[in-house]
Amino acid sequence: MTGSTAYRTWLTAALVAVAALIATPAATEPGKPSTADRMAMFYAPQFNFTRDGEPLIHVGVLNGVADAEFSSRDPIRVLPLGDGGPEMSLPGGRAYTVRLRDGRPGDYRHWVVVQRFRYGHDDLIQTTIDAWVERGYLPRTIEIGGLFAVGGRRFDSRAVLIALGGFEDRGAASALAARLERRFGIEPEFHRELLAYPGGRLDLGDRGNPSRVTHQDVLWVAPTKEGQTFRLQTHQGERTYAGSVVFTVHRDGSLSVVNVAPVETILKGVVPSEVYTSAPMESLKAQAVAARGTLISALGTRRLADPYLLCSEVHCQAYSGLTREHPRTSRAVEETRGELMFAREPWEDRWHIVDARYSANCGGHSEHNDNVWGGDPHSYLRGHADTHSEDERFKGGVTRDNVKAWVNHRPDAWCNTRRYGGKRSFRWEKTVEPETLQSWVDERNSAVGRVQAVNILERGVSGRVTRMAVKGAGDTLILDRELTIRRAFGGLRSSMFVMTTDAQGRFHFQGGGFGHGVGMCQTGAMMMAHAGHDHRKILTHYYTGAHIEKLY
Repeated sequence: MTGSTAYRTWLTAALVAVAALIATPAATEPGKPSTADRMAMFYAPQFNFTRDGEPLIHVGVLNGVADAEFSSRDPIRVLPLGDGGPEMSLPGGRAYTVRLRDGRPGDYRHWVVVQRFRYGHDDLIQTTIDAWVERGYLPRTIEIGGLFAVGGRRFDSRAVLIALGGFEDRGAASALAARLERRFGIEPEFHRELLAYPGGRLDLGDRGNPSRVTHQDVLWVAPTKEGQTFRLQTHQGERTYAGSVVFTVHRDGSLSVVNVAPVETILKGVVPSEVYTSAPMESLKAQAVAARGTLISALGTRRLADPYLLCSEVHCQAYSGLTREHPRTSRAVEETRGELMFAREPWEDRWHIVDARYSANCGGHSEHNDNVWGGDPHSYLRGHADTHSEDERFKGGVTRDNVKAWVNHRPDAWCNTRRYGGKRSFRWEKTVEPETLQSWVDERNSAVGRVQAVNILERGVSGRVTRMAVKGAGDTLILDRELTIRRAFGGLRSSMFVMTTDAQGRFHFQGGGFGHGVGMCQTGAMMMAHAGHDHRKILTHYYTGAHIEKLY
């Protein structure tokens, strides 16, 4: 199989060998890497480690600015070329500003991704390619990820993207994505192929000397003592970060600030943003293990055209540095240090980190991952009843025939509780005016015309609607995937619902759950912990067949 780009990294336990870098010009001095070499290493899909074997994570914390102000109580080290290069010591207790001069954007090729699969799933990949060819498109395959090792455990993050386009202009890719959404009801993702790095001059200074240090493209600022922190002004206000702070150039030619810190430090800032900090400790531990897997498995598969592994926004993984740390979630991270979930599909001979999806409330029954996002069916993300006992009526799942009974039923599910938001999420009702759907349809395909009928075409194993037809006076629009369907009606809590219409054309929904329903049910996990189950039991309940190992 060939792809337009291939990001393959074969790493030893220390992950120091990079198989391919985008650009490797000669160093300015024999044996010393140039700035271009440093940029290539900074972007390369590889891990660096702390002395005790903990992976270091790069998180983008500020973009789209011309300058950034930071400070630290203690002296700082300025490393123009990163560790191993020359350094300058500057005093602490004062504010420093880094300004970008002559910033220039990078060069990219923009792809519209219509599907992704795990590496080696050749039959499904070829079937998908053939389907898009029949639709009149010429798809390309793009291989991302690699084989990595952490704590002596080797894992595989390789995936294959089915992509269309390959435009120099992002606007052209967005236009293609909009056409695909209108025609096929799907919401594609985007992949940027990096062709040339962004760059610019970085000036670090203070009030007395605005240009104490000047360097091209990338500038590292590191602590001088253990436990030292940096305060940085961000779009969300002042934030505090541990580890190092790196100033570089974003893809659009603006300044980008990256926090480089051990994964356990990052987790202490992530987990409080994703769960009730008052939840039982074992459910917090389960959340910490799931989030750790999400961070580490992202290597080589996310943000490939950016100088960081993750951003700090919710759609990546919410991260506010040390600002939002909480003692209870920090304890959960510490007591599960190094724990990761692994799985191996029946058709594979390779282990990979579990894709630990989760949602707020599954409504009593979880969903197959491929019914929600397409792609490979994962054995550990199979939908199943989240109940204490089996009900014969729903033994085979929630179907077209029994879904009405299901949403009118309150089974003894773990997430059927008045606590942790369960009262308003487990079962719910909503009425939507016809104008809401009409407006959504008009924005995507004006040829549909006035909506005349809405028909449910397919449901998943949990009863969630996964395909719907909106018939209009001029055309019919097919809605694929549950998130698209939820958005079409103004933001439903889930697509586990039954729907009726009244004489005025209003849509009445009776539904269950909050979110996509794949993987761990966060409300259910909290109630399992409340009932005395430990975090390993919780995780293996929601991720069937997963193995939990402590790697460092």
